[in-house]
Amino acid sequence: MDQLQEAVTKAAKECGPDKLSEAEMDAMKKAMKQGRYWLVRLLEREARGRYVQEKVRDRLKHLYDFSLSKGVDVIDSATGRQYEILSGTESNLARHGRRMATEFFRMLTF
Repeated sequence: MDQLQEAVTKAAKECGPDKLSEAEMDAMKKAMKQGRYWLVRLLEREARGRYVQEKVRDRLKHLYDFSLSKGVDVIDSATGRQYEILSGTESNLARHGRRMATEFFRMLTF
């Protein structure tokens, strides 16, 4: 788990506006023009989460099973432990708590 958490923390530190895709930037600009500032922040957090997940997967895919689009994000095939990569915001924790109420997983936060 320490290796996973370290990779999550490192990827989060690397993430910045320069890592956003053109489509992500366009969506944020559109929301900003509409005065939907809450949506801009949500889109930015989601983009940051995708970036962190992808970087961690790229760095550690030889050690863990990654399933970023469904269920838990990471499974340690040696132990069966499940991990979820979370931004640690209240809304993110609540959403994952509801979505995965029947799963036992460890949180990797950034």
